[in-house]
Amino acid sequence: IESAPETLVSIREFDRYVGPGVGAGSVSLSLRLSFRAADRTLTDAEVQQSIDRVVTSLIDKHGVQLR
Repeated sequence: IESAPETLVSIREFDRYVGPGVGAGSVSLSLRLSFRAADRTLTDAEVQQSIDRVVTSLIDKHGVQLR
């Protein structure tokens, strides 16, 4: 994701679901985002801000819905 912060070091899909509770033609994905800064410990607020930035980008570019 080009709008991701430098501290985002990996994105990994760990669950995919299609079935009852998920709209027709849709897929429910669970993603694991890993953040790291080489020079310091990231704060909870920094990580949350980065997550929000990634989610906003996915909504804007791909029309995803956060569940």
